[in-house]
Amino acid sequence: MSFRDLEARRPLVSRQNLINSKQDATQAVASGIFQINTAVSTFQRLVNALGTPKDTPELREKLHKTRLHIGQLVKDTSAKLKQASETDHSAGISASKKVADAKLAKDFQAVLKEFQKAQRLAAERETSYAPSVPKAVLPSRYLNVGRFIRK
Repeated sequence: MSFRDLEARRPLVSRQNLINSKQDATQAVASGIFQINTAVSTFQRLVNALGTPKDTPELREKLHKTRLHIGQLVKDTSAKLKQASETDHSAGISASKKVADAKLAKDFQAVLKEFQKAQRLAAERETSYAPSVPKAVLPSRYLNVGRFIRK
């Protein structure tokens, strides 16, 4: 570090800071994959409720919001995975870190495949089944369908 750097107040970037930022990217990817996996499990549970008495407009709204949330998690994690992958091509990166990042990339692809499978099932069930509407919401004329009214 030179006196010019001190005068310009440039931050000191040490080898340790560089290593920590690489570990932070890897840790962020691992955390993102965990969050996606958890959200996909929730999504699958909601999909399994489609076509049952629990299938309501509220459930479908929650399914939609969960789908959007997973999409955002995938976008963020993908960017972090790309960042981690780019740092792996730098000199001085250990083989164990490269292997760990490759495993994370594989795990990321696996969770994406699970999400895509759940999305296909959700689309199939959403078109096949109509959501249940509670009787309190239905107009009274629909409650007497099938009953004979005597005068």
